Amino acid sequence: MKKKEKNPTVPSSILHPPFRRGFALVELLIAVALFGIISSFVLIAYNRVSGQLFLTTLAYEIALSFREAQSYGVSVHQFQTTGQTQTFDVGYGLHFDAGSANTYVLFADKDGVEGDARFNGGFGTSYNATGCLSLAECLTVSLLERGNTISKFCGVLPLGDGGRDVSDSGKNEQCNVNSLPASNPEIAFLDVTFLRPNPDAIITTDMTVSLGQKYKAARVYIVSPTGEKRVIEVAGTGQISLK
Repeated sequence: MKKKEKNPTVPSSILHPPFRRGFALVELLIAVALFGIISSFVLIAYNRVSGQLFLTTLAYEIALSFREAQSYGVSVHQFQTTGQTQTFDVGYGLHFDAGSANTYVLFADKDGVEGDARFNGGFGTSYNATGCLSLAECLTVSLLERGNTISKFCGVLPLGDGGRDVSDSGKNEQCNVNSLPASNPEIAFLDVTFLRPNPDAIITTDMTVSLGQKYKAARVYIVSPTGEKRVIEVAGTGQISLK
């Protein structure tokens, strides 16, 4: 007689699967909201850090432009005038103008030791493809991008200024805007020129032209769209630094 087979044992986990609980709609909405908030903070932090890095890079580029002018002036870089005449008796410098908050000019003072250490040319303050409107002394026009601007440029007076890194109350500057102290007159332009054989900076403003004002340094303040600031300083001795 054939034996009856016993029913195989079936695991209880199969017969009674464990209860699996999913996300409730409220929990899902909270998770999405938290993810959005965290992403916003990350994006804001990234934009801020990115802006700071770009502004620092821009400050170094302006400092390098000063160094380029100094190198050209001391090493007697050749300059070719509009009449195709080549000359080596040339000073080189940077020009900042109150009419433009996002450009500056590398120029050649073509008369050298007989020159006025000033930029005597034309450039597009609204900026265009060429930059230089006249090749008499204008070499290149540099454009500050991504909303960064020159907040002000200043000639530092010989006395009463505590240095680049002191608070505003310790500065004595003539600037195109917000001179320190406020009783100082405003200037319309700033030219920083270098002429052989010395690496010293010749600092000129319209106050130099009209009143013979002398300066011990020049400062260029730049600011990002989010308010970060950098300062480039050129001392009369030719030293270039930034903060």
